[in-house]
Amino acid sequence: MNDFSKKIKKLTVVVIGCGSIGERHIYNLKNFGVNSLHIVDFDKNKVKKLEAKYNVKGHFSTDKSLSVNPDLSIICTDPASHITLAEKCLKKSSHIFIEKPISHDPNKVKLLLKNADSKKLKIFVGYNFRYNSGLNELKNILKKQNKSPYLISSNFGHHIKYWHPNSNFKNHYILKKNNGIILDDSHEYDLIKWLLEDKVESVYCQSIKTPKLSKYSESLASIVLKFKKGTIANLTLDFLRPSYQRNCKILFEDKEFNWDFNIKKKNKNYQNIANITITSQKLDTQRKIQKISEKVNEMYQKEMYDFISSIIKDTKPTIDGWDALETLKIGNAALESAKKGKVQYIRY
Repeated sequence: MNDFSKKIKKLTVVVIGCGSIGERHIYNLKNFGVNSLHIVDFDKNKVKKLEAKYNVKGHFSTDKSLSVNPDLSIICTDPASHITLAEKCLKKSSHIFIEKPISHDPNKVKLLLKNADSKKLKIFVGYNFRYNSGLNELKNILKKQNKSPYLISSNFGHHIKYWHPNSNFKNHYILKKNNGIILDDSHEYDLIKWLLEDKVESVYCQSIKTPKLSKYSESLASIVLKFKKGTIANLTLDFLRPSYQRNCKILFEDKEFNWDFNIKKKNKNYQNIANITITSQKLDTQRKIQKISEKVNEMYQKEMYDFISSIIKDTKPTIDGWDALETLKIGNAALESAKKGKVQYIRY
């Protein structure tokens, strides 16, 4: 065992929230070799089940779980609770991993990040698609073009009832007030700004609520982004489609590149396979196709390992809270645009 692996084993980690994503992080942290792993959730039955399954220490109170003074706290709860929980973690001098979106309120996020910076504590936000092998290949292709594309079209949809088949989707936080597909699927506009390495200048959005699912939150959104270097991005996001769809199409003057992401489900936990297709075609040439297959869980493993590495090596996290705040500004601008029916401009 090398020194780095020994340092991971010595970490004390608390996972706050034991839903599907919380359990995934527990599974991965155990595989990393973390010995002192604590979990907390208000659902006592869930805590007891995971405590026995993964040989971890369960708690029913956040304050009690944080009394172990964790090196790292992982927040996997409703976004409305993220800031309050993160503030508690900072008081315990803990580095923090927060699932996306970082919050709904940019002003509270700024205060949180300034507080973390003053304490020299790191905050990482879980935009795991930045660790997808296909998207990283696409990013490398874009860099070789030496110019910005004219258009990016991004598309995500899958009916919410299929997100977590073993639970009642009607209780999902996304259907409650101040939630919805725009903020919950911030992956799409986050990965576009990451691919382009550019900032969004303006946002226009139209959205639809479907009363049978929720009268409080939007089920579908059509968003247009204009980037500072000139690229236009069209996004369609929804939780209505019967089958899972996720793709990204990039258009230059005489060439096109496409990324398509599909999931092949397996019976065993965290063994689902991502089948990724990257196609490229120049004017008057045949289309080139590249196929990649990898476990979906690899993205989650890579992001967590990357953050833990930044803690151990004391380096800047790849996706820090300030980066996630820029993504949040895009989402909030889309919500405001849909509400007012006007283009919104983002200030940095």
